[in-house]
Amino acid sequence: MAETNLYDVAVIGAGPGGYPAALEARARGAKVLLLEKGHVGGLCLNLGCIPSKSYLDVGHKLAGFKALSALAEEPAALKLSWEKIRRRKDSAVSFLRGSIERTLKAAGVELVRAEGRFLSDKEIEAVSASGRRSVYAFRSAIVAAGTRPFFPPPFDAHAERLLDSDRIFDLSETPRRLAVIGGGAIGCELSCFFSEMGSEIVLIEKMPRLLPGEDEGVARLLQGSFEKRGIRVAVGATVEELAPQASGWKLRLAGGESLQADQVLVCVGRRAHAEGLGLEKAGVPETGSFVGVDGFLRTPARNIFAVGDINGLAPLAHAATAQGISAARSATGDLSRYDGSLVPRCLYTWPEVASVGLWKRDCLAQGIEIKAQRFFFAASGRALTEGETEGYMQILSDAATGRILGAQMIGPRVTELIHIISMAIRSGMGRGDFKGMIFAHPTLAEGIRETLER
Repeated sequence: MAETNLYDVAVIGAGPGGYPAALEARARGAKVLLLEKGHVGGLCLNLGCIPSKSYLDVGHKLAGFKALSALAEEPAALKLSWEKIRRRKDSAVSFLRGSIERTLKAAGVELVRAEGRFLSDKEIEAVSASGRRSVYAFRSAIVAAGTRPFFPPPFDAHAERLLDSDRIFDLSETPRRLAVIGGGAIGCELSCFFSEMGSEIVLIEKMPRLLPGEDEGVARLLQGSFEKRGIRVAVGATVEELAPQASGWKLRLAGGESLQADQVLVCVGRRAHAEGLGLEKAGVPETGSFVGVDGFLRTPARNIFAVGDINGLAPLAHAATAQGISAARSATGDLSRYDGSLVPRCLYTWPEVASVGLWKRDCLAQGIEIKAQRFFFAASGRALTEGETEGYMQILSDAATGRILGAQMIGPRVTELIHIISMAIRSGMGRGDFKGMIFAHPTLAEGIRETLER
């Protein structure tokens, strides 16, 4: 028999968009229902951000070990255990899951382990793994159901046998030859890791360069770094044919070249995980790959919001969290416009890549005359002492007013440094405001002041 309960806010999905939304709504006094059919934490915690960063940390430390071995009296050998690497990742994931569950419980969020689907714009049906059905009424709902990997032709015909970003860490061993399809953030990070682990990598990107949309100079430097380490990068290339072989795959590129690989990793994008949600019953039409929203993250059904990857605005966990909090405020009576202009974009390769705010092309499109200043890590005392001198910082400012508009960085630990620029932009700081700041020496951060003094 169905059970009916009324909630102020119902949230579908306990990932980085959903559970912060639930916590924010609860903090504002709302009665909150959170539906999750799998593990809390969503893609980011269970299959994406956290697992990949655990593996990337191993790869980066291995690269450091190899560099350190060059200073040894005798060459040192290090044999890593794939199983121990996996257990280390699993331990971090398990701890963070438990932390989220305890936080939700302490806050008074009702977490229901079930798949949610809309019956209307006022009711949700929850179906548990055992088949039990419950019906919940709501005043507002927030959809944070995430996305699934996308396989375009010719990969779609073999999707079940190919690797994607959700399944890559299920491998029982490092592949000898790995073809990576897609030179975006995921493709670059995983190419970096598996190359360090000894795999022969070919990274294939159909656009003219890696990291489409990122600063051209940054992308060019990253490609050069990859190639120096033996990663083959094929840009402006597409796979026309894919055929299974006795021991792997045969790929034929558009130019006629044939490649062999033991495994093929496809990471060319994701699509909204909207099937089965019953959105049409709630008055939310199908709009293609993602669920359409307005500036307040509302769907056409104004009491239903969509946050995180499912809306296609920014496929980043921290963007999803900001959206979830914004939607929760709107859902509880304080209409809040989402501002994604200061979402940091970070890539955890080595060298790392990070950017925030405006790019040069944005400034040109807006008619803003800019001053672009650069500082290369080859001139940084800290970078020199640590042997990580690849890359640079570039800071953009308004040529007339000095106001800082954006930054693009590639180099050591720039995924941490970028937040200094985020704060500067948010605070309306200008080039001159950094002159009075004292940065410790030697640090990587002092490069920001040196950039703005050039």
